Amino acid sequence: MKSIRKYLYFNTEERVELRNITKLVRKVLKDSGIQEGLCLVNAMHITASVFINDDESGLHQDYKEWLEELAPHEPISQYAHNGYEENADAHLKRQIMGREVVVAVTDGKLDFGPWEQIFYGEFDGQREKRVLVKIIGE
Repeated sequence: MKSIRKYLYFNTEERVELRNITKLVRKVLKDSGIQEGLCLVNAMHITASVFINDDESGLHQDYKEWLEELAPHEPISQYAHNGYEENADAHLKRQIMGREVVVAVTDGKLDFGPWEQIFYGEFDGQREKRVLVKIIGE
């Protein structure tokens, strides 16, 4: 069995941003030479997420609006955590969207269903963040 670990680094322009990272993950997989196995993609920050869905701008806008309704950023005073940092909403948004995804690797490719893509969701951005890609297999 073989394994590879690689970090992807991001600086987002916006506080909340959804970014398609499928091509970056595919490159890591290709460079690994692994043909059969599993690929873990994990947000390494507690205010960010990795998830799988469709790459459709209307859906992404819906996510942003829905998450803001569920965990609004303001007023800052509504959250106890904001006595430490003003990002409690980002922690909650991450909890909803998830920490990681695992994708099967078959014949050297990510084994997706129709329309599936991997996204990095940033909920407290505008500074450097990282994502772990860990692939195991043969």
